[in-house]
Amino acid sequence: MFINLTEDLKKFKRHHGDSYISYFYYPMASAIIIFRLSQTLKRYKLTTPLAYFLVRLNDFLHGVWIGPNVKAGPGFFLAHARGLVVNPETKFGNNVTILQGVTLGGPGIIVGNNVTISANATIISRRHKAGGLRIGNNVVIGAGAVVINDVADDCVVAGNPAKVIRRKP
Repeated sequence: MFINLTEDLKKFKRHHGDSYISYFYYPMASAIIIFRLSQTLKRYKLTTPLAYFLVRLNDFLHGVWIGPNVKAGPGFFLAHARGLVVNPETKFGNNVTILQGVTLGGPGIIVGNNVTISANATIISRRHKAGGLRIGNNVVIGAGAVVINDVADDCVVAGNPAKVIRRKP
């Protein structure tokens, strides 16, 4: 927990400066701290109810529903994360940034490394048994995009339904 949380807070500091007061001023830091704490408590079977209490607290305080079963690598960053809903089976890679109003619904969504999911994007996996939906590495998902198919590495997607609008070199 502490290795991931340290990397998360380093990314937060790069966006919001070195002041320790910013950890209290910006809700993104406390939302990440509560999420990482709920993950840690979930690992210990006796504290599972407390882990889900923290999920509810995060939802109440920040409008962020991200359960303790969600896997997230270091550098996880929630930028203005009001309205975030994440399916409990979702797995995030390293250095993932999520903006406000994002929904990740359906089973088995796997988000790669260095991904930015812009405001009000929706990622829906409809595959229950054949694996989930995969978002590749170094991907940018545009604001308001509706992703229903896998996204390859190194591209930018936008639209409803989301289509590749640019491939990164």
